[in-house]
Amino acid sequence: VLACFLATLTLGETFWCFGVFFKPLESEFGWSRAVTSSAYTCFLIGHAISLIVGGRLGDRISPRPILVATAVISGTAIALCSQADSVNELRLFLFIAGLGAGPMWSVSTSTVMRWFSGHKRATLALALTTTGVGFGAIIFAPLINHFISAYGWRDAFLYVGIIMSVIVLAAALLVRRAPQAGATDRRSAPARRGAPTRAMTAAFLTVTFVITVAIFSFQAVNVHLMPHATDVGISDTSAAVAVGLMGAFSIPGRLV
Repeated sequence: VLACFLATLTLGETFWCFGVFFKPLESEFGWSRAVTSSAYTCFLIGHAISLIVGGRLGDRISPRPILVATAVISGTAIALCSQADSVNELRLFLFIAGLGAGPMWSVSTSTVMRWFSGHKRATLALALTTTGVGFGAIIFAPLINHFISAYGWRDAFLYVGIIMSVIVLAAALLVRRAPQAGATDRRSAPARRGAPTRAMTAAFLTVTFVITVAIFSFQAVNVHLMPHATDVGISDTSAAVAVGLMGAFSIPGRLV
């Protein structure tokens, strides 16, 4: 749980904190809000792809090499954002970062559920793992704002990439493949090969739809919250704290 918590902690650094970079990028390049936020859209597209790929790999191999690859790909790509001189370069680097970041969620959550399979506190273990995203927002939104204020947005991207790599590598060192995973996979293989029932499919599509609507709504607010807040006269520091507070309030929600 600790290892997977560390992995999801870094998602608070990426998912929640792009808005902190918004105004500095606008000021540097003169981009519109639509153009600036399109770079983050590229991150989300890459993330969506790698969520599926990471989940597939997590069914077959140990989580450790997946998290190591995640640390290298995502951390390096975020650090390279410090060298971006055009929106297309930023889009490319963030897309690659998204490709690296997906397994932080899919592999972490599935690994915890395998370890606690059949345990009465399995859902609590999963909830504790996912609170990493909220704690990441509390920590990194104000921290990134400080980096930008003190060193500029380019150095901030560099520091964020390094921090991400270090944390995910630490998670990779701690994580272990669930000992019952192999036996569980063999026993359940015939069931997985069978066609899902109509009820299973309907339930899966319903949950997917609900999560899609929730994430779409949240991301639209999250990315534009800080630039809007500063537009109406709120300080950068207070706006960054507000982003962190959204993460803070997500923690009891996840646990409940």
